[in-house]
Amino acid sequence: MKYQHIVFDKIKTRLSDPKDLVEQIMLALNLSKSSCYKRLRGESLLTLDELAILMREFDLSYDEIVFTEKEKVGFRFPYKNQEIKNFFDYVGPLKDFVLKARDIPGLTVHYAINEFPFFFYFHDKDLTHFKFFTFAQTVWNISSYKAAKFSLDEFNEWPLIEPDILLIQKGYYKIPNVEIWNSGVLLNTLNQIKYLLQAGFFKYPEEALVLCDKLDQVINHISRMAEVGQKFLIGQDPASATAKFEMFHNEIAHTNNILLLKAPDFNQIYFAYDNPNYIITDEENILKYTVDWFETIKKIALPISQAADKNRRAFFSQIHKQIEYTRSQIKSIIRLEV
Repeated sequence: MKYQHIVFDKIKTRLSDPKDLVEQIMLALNLSKSSCYKRLRGESLLTLDELAILMREFDLSYDEIVFTEKEKVGFRFPYKNQEIKNFFDYVGPLKDFVLKARDIPGLTVHYAINEFPFFFYFHDKDLTHFKFFTFAQTVWNISSYKAAKFSLDEFNEWPLIEPDILLIQKGYYKIPNVEIWNSGVLLNTLNQIKYLLQAGFFKYPEEALVLCDKLDQVINHISRMAEVGQKFLIGQDPASATAKFEMFHNEIAHTNNILLLKAPDFNQIYFAYDNPNYIITDEENILKYTVDWFETIKKIALPISQAADKNRRAFFSQIHKQIEYTRSQIKSIIRLEV
């Protein structure tokens, strides 16, 4: 009986609203409401077939139910059986994730950032295009991009993905955030710009400088969000924002990109794995460890939002200097190619 209750508790964590539990169990097992309640109360035992259906339907593993004290941690990898053939294959599931998260009561997103996440590239069409182009060439290995040249005017997929990106932006900016950055969050992107330029992937080399300008603009916007302590879109009045934005500068601890969704009735962790892909877990042992880890990092990190004006100016100045240094390197590369 203990494990039957664990199964139902696990299923609750998979739902955006735990109140939907009865309806979801009824649908999955084709049960009447009274039969469903009997199983939830423990008056009737789940059959082996019913257990298998629930585990498959709600993506549960045997280990996370039975071996709760073991050192093993189970993860889900959404992209294992989902090949990215075009940009919509990535944007679509990301939209579904954000819209689900937006509606979770009392949710706060805790984000330890090692590399600039897509949520910020989405502020600008050209930066979105560049990152998608880069991942198409590398992680996603999209064959149609192997011989392609990058050009800002040739983002043919944009009309298809723009509506979903707008939904992602609007949804994500309604969720309160605690973000922990290090000063190297842009280094990978800056190196990608230089590499693709040197490797001859830019149709128009001067567009590498345009990307640097766009990065400066987005960083300025994030600095402004940190200053007012609210999340808001470019062009939106900060006074109309409703989601808190708390930011820290982590100078000491090395991190991967870690996204912790923390709510009274829902907790989940996303770890970057072969960025921008990710693995997911909601197992209690790693959740507790991660919650404690975030609290520890916040204590040793420098606050850079709201009243922490000196820390914030120093932090973002360092990032702008990195962009400026890359800009000077790009100009040297372009001169050498002329």
